[in-house]
Amino acid sequence: MHAEREKWPPEAVRVRLGYETNGSRGPTSRKVSLTGAPADARRARLLDVRDHTPVTLALRAGVAIDTTEDRV
Repeated sequence: MHAEREKWPPEAVRVRLGYETNGSRGPTSRKVSLTGAPADARRARLLDVRDHTPVTLALRAGVAIDTTEDRV
C-alpha cells in the first residue's frame, strides 16, 4: 500500500510467513521478496514500513486472539 501511495514501481511483493511450534510458542519467520523493486533508498523505506505494520506490532506484543463463531 505504501508503494502504491508513493507511486513506486515494484511489480510484486511476496511475503512468506512461517510458524513453528513445539507445544508452546515457537518462532515466526517472514521472508519478503520485492520483484522489480526501486532504488536502494526506496527499498530500505519499504522494508522499514514492513516492520511497523499493525500485524507486525501486534505479533511482537504477543496479542491474544479471541475467536467467536459468526453463524450465518
